Amino acid sequence: MGRERQDAVVDQGDWAGLVRGRHDDFEALSVKAVVGSGGASFASPFEVIASDNHRYFVEALSGCPSHARATLAIEYVVSEVGRLIHAPVCDTSLIRIPEDLAGWPMAHGKLQPGIAHASVALGHAIECRPHLSDRLSDDNPRRHAGVYALYDWCFGDDPQWLHDLNDDRSCYSHDHGLYLPPNDGTIRSRYLADAVNEPNPLADPPDGLDPEAVERVATALGAISRDALVTVVRGVPASWPVADNDLETLGWFLEHRAPAVAARIRTLI
Repeated sequence: MGRERQDAVVDQGDWAGLVRGRHDDFEALSVKAVVGSGGASFASPFEVIASDNHRYFVEALSGCPSHARATLAIEYVVSEVGRLIHAPVCDTSLIRIPEDLAGWPMAHGKLQPGIAHASVALGHAIECRPHLSDRLSDDNPRRHAGVYALYDWCFGDDPQWLHDLNDDRSCYSHDHGLYLPPNDGTIRSRYLADAVNEPNPLADPPDGLDPEAVERVATALGAISRDALVTVVRGVPASWPVADNDLETLGWFLEHRAPAVAARIRTLI
């Protein structure tokens, strides 16, 4: 990640013009078969078999409420920046829905071809909400440190966790579609700017966290690079309904916010 930054203030103007040239040129993974139609939850995730023969849960624009189709971009960005600080997020990817699957029934319409967001389906997992559990299982004292960091950094809401029953209940942070202010499935510069200095700590008591893991994730936050964040936000497909200037504000929000979150995370121990 590089040397930890000492400055705590990032000028929003430094991000002007950094998000340009977004595109939909993605062919690395595609949907081969739909296992079942989406449910009626917020973004209607549905299970598929992909071109790599693995199973994924997919969220598509046509499965989201019309006012909250930026949910896909939020899912994408939060998962990608989570990996930058080694937070326990699920393996995710963009995925292409081919033309021959158009028309599959969805909760908010019919499936449309194009780029969607996919998360690897764990073979045997349970979902828990809203509180973290199983702190002492497997390496959860380490994994939970990343959960606290990601939740505060990305202004989490509607906390949800997966526990992998095939791996001693290892915890994953997932379903991030309502992260980022205003926490309604949209990305809007005004609300990001208003909340950039506002703490958003996870309410769960931090007892039992691994102190070394807390320090590692705080150090990763403090050393986050602008180039890495630009790569993430510029990677949002052009067909997803988010304006470039709102993505620039989001990149600035994450860069500006990282040192303060690092300092708060250190106080957990």
